[in-house]
Amino acid sequence: MPIKTPSFWYRQPSSPRPLAEALLTPFSSIYQIGHRLNLSSYKTQAVPVPVICIGNATAGGSGKTPTAIAISHIIKTNNLFQTPYFLTRGYGASDKTTRIISGHETAHETGDEPQILAKHCKTIISVNRYDGAKMAHDDDADCIIMDDGLQNMSLKKDVSLLVIDGAVGFGNLKTLPAGPLREPATEALSRTDAIVMIGDDKTSILEQFSIQKPVFKAKIIPMQKHTSNKKYIGFAGLGRPEKFKNTLINAKLDMISFNSFADHHPYSEGDIKNLIAEANLKNATLITTEKDMHRIPKTFHDHIAEFKISLVFDDEALVASFLKNSTKCDKDR
Repeated sequence: MPIKTPSFWYRQPSSPRPLAEALLTPFSSIYQIGHRLNLSSYKTQAVPVPVICIGNATAGGSGKTPTAIAISHIIKTNNLFQTPYFLTRGYGASDKTTRIISGHETAHETGDEPQILAKHCKTIISVNRYDGAKMAHDDDADCIIMDDGLQNMSLKKDVSLLVIDGAVGFGNLKTLPAGPLREPATEALSRTDAIVMIGDDKTSILEQFSIQKPVFKAKIIPMQKHTSNKKYIGFAGLGRPEKFKNTLINAKLDMISFNSFADHHPYSEGDIKNLIAEANLKNATLITTEKDMHRIPKTFHDHIAEFKISLVFDDEALVASFLKNSTKCDKDR
C-alpha cells in the first residue's frame, strides 16, 4: 500500500530535526549498505543503440516523466534519432512481463506513467532494464530513453540526466527512510552527466555541491487554460502532492480545497464518490493530474477536469547539442 511522503523529508537541513527522523536515521545507514551491495551485484550489459537515462536522486516527485517526454520531443524535432523508444519499469504494474504496451491497457496492468509515455513514443515496460532495451533494439529502436533507472546498473547508459526539483532539492539530505534520497547525493551526482533543474534552485544545490556539470534549466507549464471564474477542488496522489497544489495556485485557479493522497494511490470508487460529494456540496469542479486520471475508474472521468502540464527547457538548442554530442553510437558494441 502506498504511503504519503513524510513532511520532514523536505525540511531544510538547518531546521530542527523531528523525533521521527532521528529514530529512522540508523536505518538509513543500513539502507545505504543494502543499496551498495545491490549496485555491486549487477552485471552491466550494453545494447547497440544509445541509452539516455532520465533519473533522480530522490524517491518520486522530481519530474522525470515530463522531462523524458520533453527529451523525446527534442530528439524528434532535431532529427537526432528517428525511432526513439521509452523504457520504464512500470511501477505498480500487475503484469510484470517485458513487453511493448499499446497504450490501451489500464494503469493497473502497466502502471500509470507508461500510459502517459505511450502517447508520445513506443513504450516498453520491463523490470529488467537490459531485457527491455534489447526488445526495443530488436523492434528497430535507434535510441532508448529510460524513464528512471539511475540506480539500476543492469543496462549501460550513454548519458544520464539527473532531474532536480528546484523547490526542494535533495530535502534533508538523508537517505531512505529518514529522508527522500535513494542514495547519497554525491554518489548520484558522480554517475550524472548533466543536471535538469526544474524551477529556481531554491535550496542552492548547485552551489552547495559545487556542481561543474552542464545544467539545463526548465520549467513546468500548463498545456491548456481552465476557467478562472470557477471554484476548484484539487486532488493528487503524487510523491509531493503539494507541488501540484502550487501549480494550480500559480495558474490562478480559485482553489477552495485540496486533497492529498499517497504516490501512485489506486483510487477506489469510494474515494472518487467522496470527492464528487464534496464538489457538489461546495459547487466546485474537481481537478487532478494526467497521471492521476489514469488511476481513476473511467466511469468518473466526466466529473473531473484534467490538468495537463509539459516541461519546457529554457534553451532547447543547448539540450539538443548536448544530446547530439553525448549519444554517438559505438558501432562496435
